[in-house]
Amino acid sequence: MSRNPSISVVIPVYNGECYLRQALASIRWQTFEDWEAICVNDGSTDRSLEILEEFAAVDKRFRILDQDNQGIVGALNNGILAAKTNWIARMDCDDISFPERFAIQWQFLKENPDTLVVGTDLMAVDIAGYPILVSKYSTEHSGIEESILSRKSSGLAHACVLMRRDAFIEAGMYRKKYEWVEDIDLWLRMAMLGKLASIPRILYFYRFHEQGVCWNQGELQRERIQALLCESHRVRGLPEPVFKEKNRKQPRQKTSAAGKWARQAARSGYFQTAFKYWLLQVKAEPFSWLTARVTFEMVLRGIWAKLSGRSAPQFDLPDWRKWDATGPGITESESRAA
Repeated sequence: MSRNPSISVVIPVYNGECYLRQALASIRWQTFEDWEAICVNDGSTDRSLEILEEFAAVDKRFRILDQDNQGIVGALNNGILAAKTNWIARMDCDDISFPERFAIQWQFLKENPDTLVVGTDLMAVDIAGYPILVSKYSTEHSGIEESILSRKSSGLAHACVLMRRDAFIEAGMYRKKYEWVEDIDLWLRMAMLGKLASIPRILYFYRFHEQGVCWNQGELQRERIQALLCESHRVRGLPEPVFKEKNRKQPRQKTSAAGKWARQAARSGYFQTAFKYWLLQVKAEPFSWLTARVTFEMVLRGIWAKLSGRSAPQFDLPDWRKWDATGPGITESESRAA
């Protein structure tokens, strides 16, 4: 590795021991080798720090920032400020980057030097790696910005972007007041400085689990995204957005994870995953309206997929254990040759 690497990968870690090894291994297997990984241990109380130290011991490209818990915004800002390079790759501690991810994003930026942030499409998987859905994003700047302002999507897949550090700092970095929608806030500010883009190719596995932010901070996210969009419209001189909200006498109740993921998997054509979560839904609520809805939707979509011959994308990735710090013993130099 050169003294100053080309890319700094910033990984916030908080109690991530369950999936951390897979995430770090997926950085080691990158075909683009000129990187450093800044792992911000944000006050973890599990074995996360121990795992990080194992990887740092066998691969000097890993650096550890150990801090008291500051939350996702503090962890990301500190990690990015500690970077040696001007290009920051995001990565979450429970996800997996495809081996060619960095190489493809780096080549895109070489060919499009006016781009400040480039993301990719992703596949959402469950804790066991079963595919649930594919998320695709607008590829051009105007479409990305419009999708955020109109509340159609988050614009870019936060966990798999590659972005310019100097533009990130100029935009004001992540802001604590918009934690849990900090990525959307950042894209809207960076969009006023230069171009955003996304590569129409799946290069990332994003893990769904019931401890995730979207599952546990949904109501707060909705409140903050509305405040953010009002602010962003005012800054751009646009009319105030109108939000249609139902009057609720009681707080919104969580939808069953099994039911939701069964429907999402069926819609995306992943019927093995859909069946797995349909069984869990039936076991938990055999006579509920949600169970009936999931059953009806699975049957219809299964018939349609059969008749249309549609098949969902599938991916075979390398065995991550080969790149684990405690795996067969692959060294940093061997990782580059693999």
